[in-house]
Amino acid sequence: MHDIRIALAQVTCPVGQLAQNLEKHRQYTRRAAQAGAHLICFSEGSLTGYPAGPDVPHELAQTLDGELCRSLIALSAETKVLVLAGLVERDRSGVLYNTVVVAAPQGLIGGYRKAHVSCTEIHRFNEGDEFLTFSWHGSTFGVQICYDMHFAEMTRCLALRGAEVILALYASPDPCTPEGHAAKRNRWLKYLPARAFDNSVYVVAVNQVGSSGPLEYPGNSIVFDPTGEIMAEATPMKEDLLIVNLAAAGLLAKRREALQFFTQFRRPELYGELLRSSRVAIGEPATSRRLKPELQHLPGADPDIA
Repeated sequence: MHDIRIALAQVTCPVGQLAQNLEKHRQYTRRAAQAGAHLICFSEGSLTGYPAGPDVPHELAQTLDGELCRSLIALSAETKVLVLAGLVERDRSGVLYNTVVVAAPQGLIGGYRKAHVSCTEIHRFNEGDEFLTFSWHGSTFGVQICYDMHFAEMTRCLALRGAEVILALYASPDPCTPEGHAAKRNRWLKYLPARAFDNSVYVVAVNQVGSSGPLEYPGNSIVFDPTGEIMAEATPMKEDLLIVNLAAAGLLAKRREALQFFTQFRRPELYGELLRSSRVAIGEPATSRRLKPELQHLPGADPDIA
């Protein structure tokens, strides 16, 4: 990893206001460039807005080779800043995805389609089936979208692929009030520091703020260092551009402490259950497993018997 300066754009993203949202991306990216940032991260659905109704308007969905993405590439070329932004994607067959695009001066580095689509979104979006890591200015980044961050397996996979910084784009609603902000912050502090600490990575979380039409967002954009400590937070309940320096020394210090660089002590040969669908039902405790792993696969051995 090399030292890198990044920008978090905590902005309001009204649904369907594509021209307005794009202009805001231009304004914030130019401000980030003036501040010396190498990368700017917007939120989930930042370009199109995040639709929360039962249907997604056809005109809202964008293709990755369309005008909106071309405008982002032009913006990156103008400012020399890498731009991450969220949109509703429509592929060539008309299937819709919740996608983050990564725009560089030379073109799109990639588009990440949200892999973990919750029960509240499944009627609107299809699930993506690939993860995305990329390198920029000597650092390697992994991308996750909102609900993805509840799946520790995904963050671990990105770290195993070399990610040193996790960029987490959110459209996570709560009332845009002090109470809503406090509630969101309390929930995020239950798991985001663990993603950083357990994987020895920086975690950068960017949320929408204000009213987008159907939903309200309290902001809560925040950065954690590889020890899980808070580095910086955006202004609560207001649009804000947060500039943060991510130092290679901070990452190396955590990883050089052998006891706390947990990745090197993994036992993947014991994790076979992660490759199978969950058998834990709501309201039922998981069955205790006391057999040695090699005995669970012997003929006649019932893996559900303690």
